[in-house]
Amino acid sequence: MSQDGASQFQEVIRQELELSVKKELEKILTTAPSHEFEHTKKDLDGFRKLFHRFLQEKGPSVDWGKIQRPPEDLVSFR
Repeated sequence: MSQDGASQFQEVIRQELELSVKKELEKILTTAPSHEFEHTKKDLDGFRKLFHRFLQEKGPSVDWGKIQRPPEDLVSFR
C-alpha cells in the first residue's frame, strides 16, 4: 500500500470511529434522567471533542519518558 493509500485508509477509519462514537454517545444520552439531560449532554459532548482530538494526533499519545513515579509514600493505599 502506498503512503497516500495508507493515509486515506487511516482517515476513513478515523471518520468511521468518530461516527460510531457519536452514535453510541447519542444512545447513552437517551438514558439520562430528564433532570440531568443538559449536564449529561455537555459531558458527552466534551468526551466526543476529546476523542476527536485523540484521533487527530499523530505518533505516540503519551511520552512515557516524561512520566515520573510519584513519591512512594503517596502510593501506599493502606
